Amino acid sequence: MNNGKDNQAGRGVENRSNIPDSAKEKSSSSSHSTSLKAKSPSAPSKGPEKPAQSISAKILARLPPWVKDNLRKPRSLKTLFRCWLASWLGFIILLPHASLNTLGTAAFFAMLCSFFIPPNLPVQLFLFLMSTLVVGLCFSWGVGVAAMRAANAARSTALLQAAQAQVQASIQHNPVFQANPSLAATAAVFNGTFLDIRSSVIYGCFLGVFAFFYGLMRAYAPKLAFTSIFATIGLDIFCTFGPLFPTAQYTLLKSFLVSIGCYTGIALITTLLVFPETMSHSALRTVCEQLERVEQVVAIQSEVMKVVYDAQGDDTKADDTKADGKMGIDELAPGKPLFMKMEGLKALMAGVMKQLSATSGMLSLEFSFGKWSSDDVKDVIDPLSSVVARSLGLQSFAKLVWRTKEIQQRGSQEEESESKAAAINQTSTMTSTSTKNSGETSNDAYLLRQITSLNKQFESSRHLGIADVMPLVDSATLELREAIVSGVSAMRKNLNNINHHRWTRHPDVDSELEKELDVAYERLRGALKEFTKDGQDATRMKLLEPFLSLLHSEMSKVEQEALPFRSLFIAFVLGTNLVSLSESILRTMDVVRETVAKRKRNRLWAPKGLRKIGNLFRVKGVGEEENGAALGEDVAGQGTADDDGFEEKGVKKLDPDSRPPTNVFQKIMNRLHRLYEWCGTPEAMFGFKYAFVSVALWVPSVATRTASFYYDQKGLWALIMAQTTLNIYAADQVFNLVVRIFGTVLGAAMGLAAWYMGNGHGTGNPYGVAASTALFALPLVFLRNFAPPQTLPGVMLCCATFALVVGYSWVDGHIVQFASPGVGWSVGWKRFTLVIIGAAAAFIMMMLPPTSVRKVVRRRNASAISGLGHLYAFLMSTWIAQDPHLDSDEESNLDQSSADEGRGEKEKSTNENGNGNTARPDTEAGAASASYSRSVPSARWINHFRGRLLGLSEELTALRQLTATATWEGSVRGKWPAEEYNALLAAEAEMLVGLAQLGNALGHLDDDWRIQFLHNTRVLNPHFITEVMAVFSIVSQSLRTGEPLHQVLPQSLVGRLLYHHYNHKYLHDVPSTLHGHHDHDSLKHYLSVETVSSLDYMYYATGIVAVFLILNSVDELHKITKRLCGEVPFRGFEDWRSRFESEHTTRL
Repeated sequence: MNNGKDNQAGRGVENRSNIPDSAKEKSSSSSHSTSLKAKSPSAPSKGPEKPAQSISAKILARLPPWVKDNLRKPRSLKTLFRCWLASWLGFIILLPHASLNTLGTAAFFAMLCSFFIPPNLPVQLFLFLMSTLVVGLCFSWGVGVAAMRAANAARSTALLQAAQAQVQASIQHNPVFQANPSLAATAAVFNGTFLDIRSSVIYGCFLGVFAFFYGLMRAYAPKLAFTSIFATIGLDIFCTFGPLFPTAQYTLLKSFLVSIGCYTGIALITTLLVFPETMSHSALRTVCEQLERVEQVVAIQSEVMKVVYDAQGDDTKADDTKADGKMGIDELAPGKPLFMKMEGLKALMAGVMKQLSATSGMLSLEFSFGKWSSDDVKDVIDPLSSVVARSLGLQSFAKLVWRTKEIQQRGSQEEESESKAAAINQTSTMTSTSTKNSGETSNDAYLLRQITSLNKQFESSRHLGIADVMPLVDSATLELREAIVSGVSAMRKNLNNINHHRWTRHPDVDSELEKELDVAYERLRGALKEFTKDGQDATRMKLLEPFLSLLHSEMSKVEQEALPFRSLFIAFVLGTNLVSLSESILRTMDVVRETVAKRKRNRLWAPKGLRKIGNLFRVKGVGEEENGAALGEDVAGQGTADDDGFEEKGVKKLDPDSRPPTNVFQKIMNRLHRLYEWCGTPEAMFGFKYAFVSVALWVPSVATRTASFYYDQKGLWALIMAQTTLNIYAADQVFNLVVRIFGTVLGAAMGLAAWYMGNGHGTGNPYGVAASTALFALPLVFLRNFAPPQTLPGVMLCCATFALVVGYSWVDGHIVQFASPGVGWSVGWKRFTLVIIGAAAAFIMMMLPPTSVRKVVRRRNASAISGLGHLYAFLMSTWIAQDPHLDSDEESNLDQSSADEGRGEKEKSTNENGNGNTARPDTEAGAASASYSRSVPSARWINHFRGRLLGLSEELTALRQLTATATWEGSVRGKWPAEEYNALLAAEAEMLVGLAQLGNALGHLDDDWRIQFLHNTRVLNPHFITEVMAVFSIVSQSLRTGEPLHQVLPQSLVGRLLYHHYNHKYLHDVPSTLHGHHDHDSLKHYLSVETVSSLDYMYYATGIVAVFLILNSVDELHKITKRLCGEVPFRGFEDWRSRFESEHTTRL
């Protein structure tokens, strides 16, 4: 391949891996010195000096990332041009008199819709979104027609005849009306002459009922926001103007729908002709971008290793000292650039993968041209989700390294505090103050402090700290990491070539890329085999070199358990994650290789599966099933489902105040009681407020004295503004109020500038206003497409105000209207005033009464912790209840049968496309992985566990956004502890990582090893499980109710785990051989080189680290909850517990 193509597809492996040269030299050496304190890699040589940056480059560098990145991406610029052209054409159709007369007074709606739903998506998605808008408007049209029919039937004939007589009298007395009698009838209509209280009441009832319905739609179905908004607009128009007319006017919305139809046609033409992109092309492009991010994640591990062994320095205790830690490992702390870079990649990859999976169902509904069909693209998306998930698991390595450093620092601080407290107690009598100090510093159990101190001494004396062994970790995983990057890069280049050469053929390039893919596949497969094979020559054995001398020496059981294996176990976590990622990449490469081999020419692919188009309305991303009620105050308390949205078998919530109903009357009353309780939920209150503010701002339009003023001053804008500004929670309301007012001011300013620059003081120059509108529309379209999601309400209102000022000004100057809105400044100030009125009305409704999002955040955290507890219990109970030797085959057969059904359908579809090759990539993948896969986990519980894990991940993501929004409520009663809730979320996210690691370890462990792992760590000790689940439940309940926690609860579950393990083993256990039981602790008694060097032990070590990570996270949640909700004191308990444990706990 030529260099230009390589640069277009992406940077090469050598540039992407960022593996230090010194590390490569270490990997090529035959042995390492006994001292593991490797020097930091030399600084890279400085290249030629860069030329001075231009002014434009300096300005670009200072712009926000979302502006800078999109200005540099060709794809973003193409999308920007297409959307800008559609918006400009939506305005151009207003200029000719013929089209303006056809479109009517709502002609500006075409440009308005171009800002609301720009053509930045493939055809299917755009039509889907436009259909939601049109469906809402048409539904309200039907409701309005029904309201008008009922209202006209209720009109008083006598009042109607009297009004008509009044109109005839005005014609006789007014020469102007005599010259144009129709003008008299129009004036009478909009002056409220034909208003009838009976008719107005009917309209008001329709408005209140359906406004309540649309409010509930906004609350429970946020994805249908455009449907509810445009349905509300249509309802407002009918109910506001309908009462003024004495006869039926069923075509009030015709002008709006004609304008929307014109814009839809413009958008379709621009989508198909201006840089067109099919769903297949868009999906494959997104796949390539995700693969590039996977490369970045793998490359970041080299940066992590570099900052860790940079911390080593010349001091043997560098990773324990504060000064050296600041130079290295502290770079992994939250808030640091490297940490933020990893978190940003994680959030981006997870969000893009969710969107890609949600829209993949539409791939089969289009015509596409290229080598690959829509099913081929979907075959790549399925394994890609596993690749993305496992690549994100690599970030746990950096978090574990930082957590180790943090625990060491905390332990040193507690030891120092305890020594000071002991010195005070030796020189003075026991006082309440010294007791209090002791209680504050003795957060860990006595046994845990013993083990931590002993481990720290071992690591320091033998140079086995995490910074000491990091060069070996780098060397041992170097080849596998480079092979991963090489494989992903080769796969990305092939997919990029297929996606960009849909209309041309390049057989030489295709052949070269296919060969590169085969070479990269064999390289990754070989590197994985070398890393996972049994024997002392395996690549992973480099990790064990500094520990071999300890394993060869004779030592007792207690001495073996005190071996400083912490850094080795953390290194094993990286190793197992790389192995899992490699397996997923190989499976994805199998799919790509097979498809590339059988798809050699470009062809036209027809759509299929149109009968499943109804599924599009049910498409949801992972974890979105409960998002309709996710913003509720207490989601978990309203059903039998768990807090995390997954129903537990055998769980049925009971009403403590009444037994289940037994007869018809009790069932009816029970339903009424549930309806009464529902009326107090935030969603129902929002619906009531939505209906009330709609009716309140509608009343002036049907009052005789104010109807004319309401119509002349466009009071409808204030009504629509109040409805769209109203939000469920006070924080959302305040935030939206600020951004909407700012957006209105900016949009009005840009609209006025565009109008007067193009028209001067005239009523409209078509050429000038077209040019000025094109200029000012460009930044607005850019903001609409690329601005951060949280600013979208303000951006939308800015665009809408711009369209109203320019559009209304042109319409007013060229169409005769009864109530002229004016041009330029007249429209601008009127629009701003009405926005303020509507926003003020919405703000008043928010305060009657306000619904605090802070309470929701607290209870949602309680639900999330409860969900994490259920997931932990699920993981433990799955192991307890399942006999792998008996159930695995049965479950595998069930999974295989369901897989065969899906395979048969897909093979059938492949044959329908004209390809007789039905070989599945899974066959090759299974053969390729046979050399390193030790066991096949039960797919049923793994898939169920993964689904619940992803659901909780989505819940935490939504909760993080809600926490950021809660800061907008202000601090009326006192400062809201936002930092504590952010720490709570961080601990929950870390626990989620631990649960994922534990599930992965249990899924890969051989059955015998799995049993041995659980017995060795005692995580299935019934007493310990009781304590863990009790802490989960009590912490969750404390956050839910706001009640304080009791001081006697376990301060450290890690300490309790060790307490149960050591005391039960050495003080209370009867030797298992007396009872004829198998000795599950053989691993502990005979810890040999063969045992530690096996692949199963690597997964065993990962499981141990995961367990301790989970327990540390629970302890952190416990501490944060105490700081939030308070603590019930137990005077003297901490001191007594410390003295009791020091006297009765087994000493090491």
